[in-house]
Amino acid sequence: MSSTTCPDCGSPASGAAGAIVDCESCGASFYPAATPELLPAAAPDPPPSSVGEGAGPTDVGAWTSGGIALVATGAFYTAVIPWVLDTYLGELFAGRGWVPYGITWLSAWAAVMLLRKAWLIAGQHRALHSDWLPRSLADRITPDTARAFESYLARLEDAHPGSFGVRRVRGALSRFRVRPDVREVVDQLGQQAQADAQAVDASYTLVRVFVWAIPILGFIGTVLGIGTAVAAFSDSVAAAIDLEVMKQSIGSVTTGLGVAFDTTLLALVMSLVIMFPASALQKSEEDLLAEVDAYCQQQLVRRLEDGGSAAHLAPVLRGLTETLERLEAALELRRGAG
Repeated sequence: MSSTTCPDCGSPASGAAGAIVDCESCGASFYPAATPELLPAAAPDPPPSSVGEGAGPTDVGAWTSGGIALVATGAFYTAVIPWVLDTYLGELFAGRGWVPYGITWLSAWAAVMLLRKAWLIAGQHRALHSDWLPRSLADRITPDTARAFESYLARLEDAHPGSFGVRRVRGALSRFRVRPDVREVVDQLGQQAQADAQAVDASYTLVRVFVWAIPILGFIGTVLGIGTAVAAFSDSVAAAIDLEVMKQSIGSVTTGLGVAFDTTLLALVMSLVIMFPASALQKSEEDLLAEVDAYCQQQLVRRLEDGGSAAHLAPVLRGLTETLERLEAALELRRGAG
């Protein structure tokens, strides 16, 4: 027996499931609306993927890189600079106040990050050359064969941890196994591709800050040098007693200005040294994501088989058919009774 409500008077009524119900209050006969039990239960959503959340697979720890760069800067000034201290290069790095030390540290920081990223990107390219969806497991990917591919990808991810492609394909297969709808898989792949692209772009934020900050630091050193030279010139002019002393003062000022501009020269050179490798690495990483997108489209989406819309509607159609059969049997009984 099941409980329902009369659509005419709103009184509660009860009757056999799937049969016509007679309301005891108003005498109206009606067929109750289909109950949720007749419809297939919705499959639960797959667990959210960790890809695209937090740091990306090629993101580099900033503070760790900064510590390594600080040690490298100290080693550079203790092991290299003493050998070239009497040369222009030594004066450029160690004879222009505190600014060159800061420029060297920031440049080393960016270099450590770029070297680490280059190593991670090389690992991404090695993973890209692997066969993520071998046809030896199955030629077509169905909800039944998706689990076998997931197990294979889990082992492959152990060999290539943090791979953009392996994690993206594995997440798509998990979604397809739980909800076998190709359109939903395509939507998920698109969202994940966008998240990966944002993660890659964000991983270069600190390097871009360094490329901007190093020249600014050089300009600060130049301004400090100019201020010191002008102050010294003012003192010399105030104490000058003849033209010869004035000439010497002007010569010291021009020399001081040349020294001051050396900090800007060092900063601009270091900025260029960082900028070109950073741009090349970002281009390489963007090309990598494009290859992952192409693989997902050609080797994953084209091989998916969800059985079409009929497969999804089959349980619903069976329930409706059984309900109609019971309704027809109940009508025949009423005709016979009448």
